[in-house]
Amino acid sequence: MSFLDTVAAWLFGSGSTDHIPDTTNYEKGVAFEKYVIGLFDPKYFALNEWTRDISGKTNGYIVESDANPDLVMRYKPSDDRIAVECKFRSFLYKGALHWTSAKKLNGYTAYAERTGYPTYIVVGLGGVPDAPERMFCVPVAEAKYPVLYPSVFEKFKRTATKRFFWDGKTLI
Repeated sequence: MSFLDTVAAWLFGSGSTDHIPDTTNYEKGVAFEKYVIGLFDPKYFALNEWTRDISGKTNGYIVESDANPDLVMRYKPSDDRIAVECKFRSFLYKGALHWTSAKKLNGYTAYAERTGYPTYIVVGLGGVPDAPERMFCVPVAEAKYPVLYPSVFEKFKRTATKRFFWDGKTLI
C-alpha cells in the first residue's frame, strides 16, 4: 500500500490505526495532553504528576506508573488531587468512541479506588490534538466500557477551549 493509500484508508476507511507508526499516535497523545494541561489555570491548579508512557522504550521492562491516568492535577485552594486520562480521537468509528482497552479501563478504575482521586477521561474529538472540535469530561465511573456511545459521553460535553473548574466534587 502506498503512503497516500495508507493516509486515505486511515482518514476515510477502516478507522484502524494499526498501520500508522506508533510515534504518530504517541505524538498526537502528547500534543493533546499539553492542550488539556493548558486548560487548567496555573493560579488554581498545579501539575502534580504527568505519566511518561515509556514502557515501549525500556528494553522489556514495564513501567508500572504508565498504567496510571496521564495527569494528576492538584487544586491549590483545597489540595485536592484530580486524575485525568487524556484521549484524542479524530472521529467516531462505527458511531462509537473507541477510547481504550478493557485492561486499561480496569486499571483506571482500580487507580481511582486505590487513590481516592476523582478520575476523569477527557476526550478531544475531531479537529487536531491541540485544537479539538469537541471535548468531553467523563467521570471514569460513567465510562464503564472501552467503547462509548454518544448517549453516554454527550452528557459530559464541554466547550473545548474553556478552562477547567473544580467545585470540590466535579471537574467541569
